[in-house]
Amino acid sequence: MTYNVREHSYVVGGLGITGQACVRFLLQQGASVKAFDTRPTASSIMASMPEAIQASMKGKIETAPLSAAFFDNVDTLVLSPGLSPDIEQVKLAKQCGVEVIGDIELFARLNTKPVVGITGSNGKTTVTLLTTHLLNSLGVKAIAAGNVGLPALDTLDSDADVIVLELSSFQLETTSSLSLCAATILNLSDDHLDRHGSFEHYALAKHRIFDNASQAIVWRDGHHVAPHSSSVSQLQYGLGEALHGFGVSDSTEKPQLTFNGKPLCSLSSIHLAGTHNVLNVMASLGLCYALNKSHALNKSHALNKSHALEISLEAAATHIGSFTSAPHRCVEIANNGVRFIDDSKATNVGATIAALEGLAPVTQGKLILIAGGDAKGGDINALSPYLNQFVSHVFAIGKDAALFTTAFANTVISSNLNDAVKSACKVASNGDVVLLSPACASIDMFNNYMHRGDVFKQAVEEVLAA
Repeated sequence: MTYNVREHSYVVGGLGITGQACVRFLLQQGASVKAFDTRPTASSIMASMPEAIQASMKGKIETAPLSAAFFDNVDTLVLSPGLSPDIEQVKLAKQCGVEVIGDIELFARLNTKPVVGITGSNGKTTVTLLTTHLLNSLGVKAIAAGNVGLPALDTLDSDADVIVLELSSFQLETTSSLSLCAATILNLSDDHLDRHGSFEHYALAKHRIFDNASQAIVWRDGHHVAPHSSSVSQLQYGLGEALHGFGVSDSTEKPQLTFNGKPLCSLSSIHLAGTHNVLNVMASLGLCYALNKSHALNKSHALNKSHALEISLEAAATHIGSFTSAPHRCVEIANNGVRFIDDSKATNVGATIAALEGLAPVTQGKLILIAGGDAKGGDINALSPYLNQFVSHVFAIGKDAALFTTAFANTVISSNLNDAVKSACKVASNGDVVLLSPACASIDMFNNYMHRGDVFKQAVEEVLAA
């Protein structure tokens, strides 16, 4: 049964980027819509909205606490992912019989294009953008959307052959009918426990990605990343040799990425730093392979174009080297004999572990770590065995810097990121790596992780210029 937006009356919860996209889309569809945003900054946010939307929503945006009357004649609350389903406004909506969904669920009810979905604690954006890059390089028009930046609803009128969705746990917990040609949970580690309450609840939210997926792309050695249902077929990948799925040949001279035991490309053609990015490449190739096997892709493509699509893994592998990583994700920003690597996007312990495990095998000298910030309830002590195995020094900053002193004996607390960079440079020598991989959120000291990465780069440039 076709979902008709005009037959419903909506409230949009939260007016951030996603909320504004929902309001804009619903207005364009001629739906009845109003909104709420009770943050102290709500008035300035509304003032920055396009004038046409401000005019259409005049008198329909509530910034004060809500009453039950606000939900009169409303059947659907579209909740922004930044708002917890446990807030009072959502509880009130449910008491009033209002269905609570997110923008991804609204997208799912209207979308007719093939979609692949990517989630996980770390690496989501890299895999989303790499998959999009590989598909476009092969002549398959793909658009990256979702948690990566472009709201999913903005893709509905596009001429794309494929939508590549990055999905957060916040988005997935309000999604129930998203149909995916292929889906992957890249990895799972403690994250957002301040929102989900426990790792188990966090993992359950992530696993919703498999509910309506045709195929799962699964890290062979990962924990909690395989679908619970045997009805979802699996394509596996991993760093060891493998006769089925993706693997790595056991050759010290020129190791190869393999598929079903046959060489696909040299690992040297993968320019992304760290072995964890080899896994990300495999996941992207796996999503492309699953699309090639999907009838939905060519069915959708044939509606507008006469020729069939063919996604060759061999051809896709030739385009890996032309991919440029997104900023702040294990990116080398300077090298004067000491490599300086910005991994500011590592906002949880699992991301920092991945960076350490990925960089240690390719680091000739010492690995010096700058970390810290807001741990968001994460267990910093889980880093301890990795710090002891791979790291020579830790320079810790921010709200939870002291937690690193119990996780690793050779930790020095720095007053700010600039001081941490200066201290790291004093102990670094030729062949060493200075890695910013905080294992924490940035909000205690910076606007966001991008701001933190920019400050790191500026501090490095100042030290090297001195």
